[in-house]
Amino acid sequence: MEFDISSLLIALICLLLFSSIWLWQSQKRKKTAALVFSGIDQLKESGSTWRIQFRSLLIFLRIFTLIILLIAFARPRMGLETVQTAKEGIAIQMIIDRSSSMKEPFTYQGQEMDRLEGVKQVFEAFVLGNRDTLPGRPNDMIGLTSFAGFVEENTPLTLDHQNIVNFARTITPAIKIEDGTMIGDALYYAVLRLVAVDELLKKAGKSEPDYHVKSKIIILLTDGQQTSGGMNPIEAANFAKENNIKIYTIAIADSELYQKNNTLLGQFFSLNPSQVDTRLIEEVAGITGGLFSKAKSGEGLIKIYEKINLLEKSKFEEKFTTYKEQFRLFVYLGLGLLVLELILSQTLFRKIP
Repeated sequence: MEFDISSLLIALICLLLFSSIWLWQSQKRKKTAALVFSGIDQLKESGSTWRIQFRSLLIFLRIFTLIILLIAFARPRMGLETVQTAKEGIAIQMIIDRSSSMKEPFTYQGQEMDRLEGVKQVFEAFVLGNRDTLPGRPNDMIGLTSFAGFVEENTPLTLDHQNIVNFARTITPAIKIEDGTMIGDALYYAVLRLVAVDELLKKAGKSEPDYHVKSKIIILLTDGQQTSGGMNPIEAANFAKENNIKIYTIAIADSELYQKNNTLLGQFFSLNPSQVDTRLIEEVAGITGGLFSKAKSGEGLIKIYEKINLLEKSKFEEKFTTYKEQFRLFVYLGLGLLVLELILSQTLFRKIP
């Protein structure tokens, strides 16, 4: 519970003044007080009555009532939640490969799952934070795109990160009729989304100084190589470079499979040896000034996101706390005690003339 500092100081000053006046009046009464009784029997009788003995409780009740009202005057309030308002951030377009090869085994936190499921879980930690090494990206506008034989926009660029995570959970591996790895198309559409982000902010009523996009990046996660058809990823990379957009490419692949497929025997018997050929996405990252990385497990993917966090930092954010005022409770309690003191003073503890 918090108090308004200025009101609290005034309340304390009032309490000190009241206490001083009450003590001064008490001392004055002691000097002038006199008891008149017609006989010693009446004195004994009056001194033994419990009403006289407990009448002093009215004084303490009044003091307690005053303290309660002074607390109410100090405006006690309780913080309900802290709201973070992003002021400057990075526009991030996530691209997740959902081709059928993403059903291959993948390990994360000691559990075996398919690659797509592992990528989604680590993506959630990257966006929201994992209370360990990833703080989350609360200031950043994030959009989500998935692709296989065609590109699908799952969520537009937004600051509603929980909504992004919810949509990411619904992404499933492609079925045979929609399978493929259209990296170039996915990159091209991601660049278009980021180019239009300023216009998107204006339509949403968010423009400087409300919210400023510091930089724009694309993070591509794939376990394959560009299939025939669609835009060349190199052309999409050059388009991104022209618009000052960096591309971070991440290959999801098993290093042991990579070594086997680079042998003559491994390439001969592999059904899809090109899926681990990362030269194209390495070049894409290099053209735009981004980085290429490879992950064979969820923990490896976490480390890559940690590196991106260090390279792409948001400057600041505004925080404010919503409060619930509690002074009414103390006002009602104080007034109730005051009424109780008045009733007792006129009934149970009334002075008999």
